[in-house]
Amino acid sequence: MATTYANISSATTTTLITKGSGVSGSISKITIANHDDSDSNTIQLHLYDGSSVTYVIAETVIPARATLVLEDNVSFNSGLYNLRLITSSTADTTVIIK
Repeated sequence: MATTYANISSATTTTLITKGSGVSGSISKITIANHDDSDSNTIQLHLYDGSSVTYVIAETVIPARATLVLEDNVSFNSGLYNLRLITSSTADTTVIIK
């Protein structure tokens, strides 16, 4: 899979990989960095089928100036699911998917 990057600076839902887009769900690592100087960010990383089924991969608070690295069992079928990230604050957050 080619490396995917996203910068997020609002409380929002961001689709990182869209199902059926041709971007592979064959992932070896997801890095989510909160590079805000003072605000923490509650995140939920999940798979979403586009209607009602959601599978949560990670749900946690990332403190200011901290990074979450996921390396175990993060691949998924990108023909069936979107990979989405929900953020709770305006903390500057960067996502890198390899």
